Amino acid sequence: MATDLRSVLWPKGPRSDVWAILDPARDPNAYWTLVNSHLNYSCLYAGRLPDALEQVAPHLVQLDPEDEFTDFLAAQVGNSVGVFFQCDGAMKTVRHHLRKLLTVRDPRGRKLLFRYYDPRVLRVFLPTCDTAELEQMYGPIKTYWAESPEPGQVIEFRRGRLGLEVANHKIVTSRAAFISEEEDLPAAILPQAPVVLVQRGRPALLRLPIVLQSAGLGGQLLRSNGLLRLYRTSTLGEPIAFFDNRVDLPVANLDPDLTVYAEGTGAGVETLTLELGKHGAASAALTVVAVTLETGAGAAQYSEGIQVGLAGRTRVVVRPATPETFRGQMTLRSAGGPKLLLFREAEGGEGESLHEGVTFPAPNEPLSFWLQAESASAKAGDAMLQLGIEGVEGIGDWCLVTAVSIAVQAPGAGDGALLWGASAPVVVTAETTPAGVPVQWSLARAADDGEAVVAASPRALPTMAVDGASVAVSADAVGTFVVSASAAGSAGWGGPQGSCEVVMVRAALESNESTVNGRFARCAVDPVSKQFVLTSVRDASQEAPVQLRATIRLVGGGPSGERGVGGFLAGWAHRVSSDNTGARYKGGVTVGRSAPAVEPLSAMVASSGSSLRVETGLTPEISFPAASGDKPMEQLWSYLDCESSLVIRSESRPDAYFQVMSLAWSFTGDYTCAAGRVRAPLVAAKLAAGRPVIPPSLVPYTVD
Repeated sequence: MATDLRSVLWPKGPRSDVWAILDPARDPNAYWTLVNSHLNYSCLYAGRLPDALEQVAPHLVQLDPEDEFTDFLAAQVGNSVGVFFQCDGAMKTVRHHLRKLLTVRDPRGRKLLFRYYDPRVLRVFLPTCDTAELEQMYGPIKTYWAESPEPGQVIEFRRGRLGLEVANHKIVTSRAAFISEEEDLPAAILPQAPVVLVQRGRPALLRLPIVLQSAGLGGQLLRSNGLLRLYRTSTLGEPIAFFDNRVDLPVANLDPDLTVYAEGTGAGVETLTLELGKHGAASAALTVVAVTLETGAGAAQYSEGIQVGLAGRTRVVVRPATPETFRGQMTLRSAGGPKLLLFREAEGGEGESLHEGVTFPAPNEPLSFWLQAESASAKAGDAMLQLGIEGVEGIGDWCLVTAVSIAVQAPGAGDGALLWGASAPVVVTAETTPAGVPVQWSLARAADDGEAVVAASPRALPTMAVDGASVAVSADAVGTFVVSASAAGSAGWGGPQGSCEVVMVRAALESNESTVNGRFARCAVDPVSKQFVLTSVRDASQEAPVQLRATIRLVGGGPSGERGVGGFLAGWAHRVSSDNTGARYKGGVTVGRSAPAVEPLSAMVASSGSSLRVETGLTPEISFPAASGDKPMEQLWSYLDCESSLVIRSESRPDAYFQVMSLAWSFTGDYTCAAGRVRAPLVAAKLAAGRPVIPPSLVPYTVD
């Protein structure tokens, strides 16, 4: 009793473990019928094949008992278009096994093609196999089915415990055509949309489905300009080969309609014409549109992308579409990565979410938008900006986007105030999120620096030395300067940036009223300490004979030059260059001075405005015991040379002093003594002030 092919292949009900190997070389229509089905299939030959070879190559197809393709195969039993088999496995595993069976070697070692997928070969070969050969042929396969030489019969080859088990099944076959001319629809070309996008730069494209109504009856398809590539599948495969913009359409036995998938290759209008002979003809015009998103990155935009900042907007430009006759709506959107906002203006306005897409009329001239990110990217290029046409599948142009945060800081600059001509260069660093984004540096004077500030600066801008993600700014200018880092390559297009402000302050001597008072005024033995004291003041009410008084003028940034001037300290530092002071007692005993002649640094004065007044008084004094044991003092002398320097430092740099002025002075005296009294001076006592030395700029100074 004859049964249906489905009952043979699926005796226990529908499952996904039944496959077929189709041999289109036996029937050209079999290949087109397969590709027009919705089943999972793959060519057994590796690599990309020319169309002519692919259309005759064996194809592995996973069968569905409910699909019309099963009816087609049942109708082909007796025509040797392929074999069936049962196997639990994925497409990749099954294909790998079957590919190993495609070649054999003859007795001379030559490699030959083994057409085991031809039922006339398989049904003869399997019964001759030994155990090892069966193991090789079956592998993960449980059962093969091949048509019998007897009409309407299928032979089952099952591998059992005792070897090959063979059974015959009589099936019902039908040679009736699947297409009934009485049910034919007129020829028509039915695109999903009248517009096709030219899609740039993406390896996986979305193609426009076009239904060729009644093309399964066979005929020709013509295109007018070659602006469209047509494919048999929606994503993979080679384009259909047109010759002189024509291609023959063979008969497809499952469905009178064929679906092809279109990609645009150039802008313009493409007319497709379907000619089906006695079944009529039809035409359809499709507009192929090219859109352009300009980001300033040129041809490298696909690989490098653009940077969008958390602060600082990035400009993008939408060019007019081609052909110029297109008047549809464009859509700009983002995918992946952080949330991006679109602004219609460079500054101000309210941002629109690009994740949701922004639609606008196709422009007649270049149209600028500005982008800004709400958070930084986790990695470079984790977002994509996509330009398309509303209602049309696919992406016309695109670029990768990195949302960048740039933090710029100047560690070591303290509150940002540097001494002009004194400080070492301040190193400004840029830290980017995500890390590794290259930056470019710029330096500008703040707009609010006054004319007097600019005039006080020896240079318009400080010297800047760039070293990748850091820059060294020398203190060789005066005023307020903004050091900025922006994404490299963004010139003219805006984008992420960070900046910090550095104020450079010029400290110069405004006035010097230092004085010295000439002679020693008093000498006596202190009744308590028994010290013989020679001093240059008569009493405590007298002013110290060495008066160091000077004013430092500070010029910083801002309109009046007072920005940054409040962070400095100044004072007088003293250094003894020569000190020959001592006493001689009766009997020739000599004693030198052990205490320092002057303290190394007077109290520092903090700046509170643009003028810094620094004052201190010094009282030279010689003090030795009036007697050494029972030996009275006979002589007292002092030859002292000293240099007092006006020094300044920043509150943020307590270890770095700089000299504004140097003033030298000396103190000499030589006396003979008897019974605690000065008997006769050998050298007149005096204090002499040296000439102030003002260096051309501040120089480092070390405090002892």
